[in-house]
Amino acid sequence: MDKSLLERCEAEALNLSGAIQPHGTLFVVDAAGQVSHVAQNIAAFFGQRPQAWLDRPLPEPLTRLAAELGPEPGSRRVWEACVEAGPRLLDAIASRGMNGTAVFELVPHLDVPTIAPAPSSLPVEPPADESELAALRQHLVEEIAALTGFPRVMFYLFREDGDGEVVAESHDPSAYGSYLGLRFPASDIPQIARALYLKNPWRMIPDARAEPIPLVGRTAEPPDLTWSDLRSVSPVHRVYLANMGVVASLSFPVVVGGALVALVAAHHRQASLLPTFLLERASACVRSHAIAFAGYQSQRRMRLVDGLQYRFSAVTNLLRRHGGIESAWPELAAWLMREFAADGVLLIGGEDCLAAGLALEPAALEAVEAWFAATGDFVRSCDSLRREVPGFPLSAAAGLLALRIGIPGAERSWRLYLTRCEYVHEVAWGGNPEKPVEYHDGELGIAPRRPFEKWIEKRLGYSRPWDNEARLLALKLRELLQHEMRFGPH
Repeated sequence: MDKSLLERCEAEALNLSGAIQPHGTLFVVDAAGQVSHVAQNIAAFFGQRPQAWLDRPLPEPLTRLAAELGPEPGSRRVWEACVEAGPRLLDAIASRGMNGTAVFELVPHLDVPTIAPAPSSLPVEPPADESELAALRQHLVEEIAALTGFPRVMFYLFREDGDGEVVAESHDPSAYGSYLGLRFPASDIPQIARALYLKNPWRMIPDARAEPIPLVGRTAEPPDLTWSDLRSVSPVHRVYLANMGVVASLSFPVVVGGALVALVAAHHRQASLLPTFLLERASACVRSHAIAFAGYQSQRRMRLVDGLQYRFSAVTNLLRRHGGIESAWPELAAWLMREFAADGVLLIGGEDCLAAGLALEPAALEAVEAWFAATGDFVRSCDSLRREVPGFPLSAAAGLLALRIGIPGAERSWRLYLTRCEYVHEVAWGGNPEKPVEYHDGELGIAPRRPFEKWIEKRLGYSRPWDNEARLLALKLRELLQHEMRFGPH
């Protein structure tokens, strides 16, 4: 895989683009309230050249509104139809930056949306199970589609491995094909872009084809546009959208516990600019879903934690009844494989080695021991040993969950390895994930892949994945064994 584009994407300072999208204009002020930067198109809105605004206060309506903006970085206020610019009214969106700076974005005020907004009926109550959660996601994408009029709206869930998967979709006949069930590699949305999604309630790109508008400032140093929705679109992302046949793009982050867990992404094949109030309403729908999702996760974790004592009481009783792990091993091994859905288990301490089921061959065990020792972790999981463990040989074991019991390097340190065999399965991707880039005739040189049609990968060398529940069980098991094997707390 050619990683040059991926490295370029991660290195791109998206918040320092020095330009905005052309459907609006922008002022940046310093801590003293003086304009430090202004969009080059400002004259089209206020009739004065960009340089005439530098080192001056904001226009009068914005000066009054600036007093309402909070002092904390990321503070945000929205005012509708608050500024007159010739014959038209503008909405203002202000956001506080670092060191007292602030960004004021001005976009056309649209009185009547093209689609009449429907009242939100999304419940905040957490869903009871996975089927209710799936129904809630589907309800959400349908509501966002009704609000925005975008022909395709997707719930793009981030998986534990960083990849994304479309788990709900609403699309009308004008939206060719379906992305439902397709997976996209983590590199499609770089970490630097995910960090910006965490800080903004939405990302609106009315026309990805439009050329960006440069900013004019006191110096050549660009301002920080971290909290700006007008921030220009990355050249790489513009090509990516074009390759998908997308002109207008709209995304809302689903944030739970401070983490970006999903995006609600809307695509349109035509340019589309939405009213500010409609964007706020759609954003509120997504936040309601995030609250429900957070409640669902919290309740599920509570049920799991509440059941741990009962589940592990059998191990405690087993070890105490036998008086030692060696005599308890046949029963303990069977319990471990059942609870962790493992195909084998191996316990190693000093010269002692206890095994059951699918074991690691000597060469495979040697590679795993070196890998686990190098990590220094107490618990570590791996779905593909041959891809992650250096020098891992041909083996019947494909995945592993490893626990360290006792103090690393000590005489009585033990390692517990739970193994899973290969799980041959198919993954449906949106385009070939092994070919994320291709050559481009323009200035980019290397650009995102073109085809996004369904591409089936037959996955070899992977086990069934170890999820968060398995890792939580492993931590509880380690705590129990630490105590029962007389290592004491660590």
